[in-house]
Amino acid sequence: MKHRGFTLIEVAIASVVTTIIAGSVIGTIKAVTDITIALDASAHSMARLARAEARVADHVNRARMVLSQTSTEVLLWLPTETFSASAILVDDYDTIQGNELAWYVMKPATKTLYLCYFTDRTNRTVYSMNTNWTSLLNSSSVQGKLTEIPVLEGIVSGGFRVESSDPCSVQRFTFDGLLSDELGGMNAQLGGRILNGLRHPDCP
Repeated sequence: MKHRGFTLIEVAIASVVTTIIAGSVIGTIKAVTDITIALDASAHSMARLARAEARVADHVNRARMVLSQTSTEVLLWLPTETFSASAILVDDYDTIQGNELAWYVMKPATKTLYLCYFTDRTNRTVYSMNTNWTSLLNSSSVQGKLTEIPVLEGIVSGGFRVESSDPCSVQRFTFDGLLSDELGGMNAQLGGRILNGLRHPDCP
């Protein structure tokens, strides 16, 4: 018995079907790959955001006051002494010292929110409530006295809500930001209510 070979039309049809199937498979693989990449980026962003929230929450829980706030920076007073009614310790507890200052600074040029503090953790320079905190931040940065730690990167837009220019009346701080598409395009909100509630003696 003679076996009939494939005709040119049959070969062409088979080729077209194979091409369609191959294209479909490749398209499916690409779609799955894109979804996997997007999920990885989202998971990475959520992990970064969670770490940033944990760091800020720790400071919110320990902060005594928000000493200053603008749309790009917030300064927290984080007493290093444990509160005590003892007359021996109360003066130290009520004094704002250099090693108790923590700035959160948003720098649009680098799309990053930073935590800034004096590198010298023994710095016990005393500051008054009416200190120009922005000037202190800038001069200390120029002099290389500050340590800067990235808290959250990839912020395409963001800033702090300014509630009041009076530190004695400010009870919370909030940062609102939007992460880049590469990082999932998520909205980020950091901050919270200052729980310590013990104001500076100079407050009315």
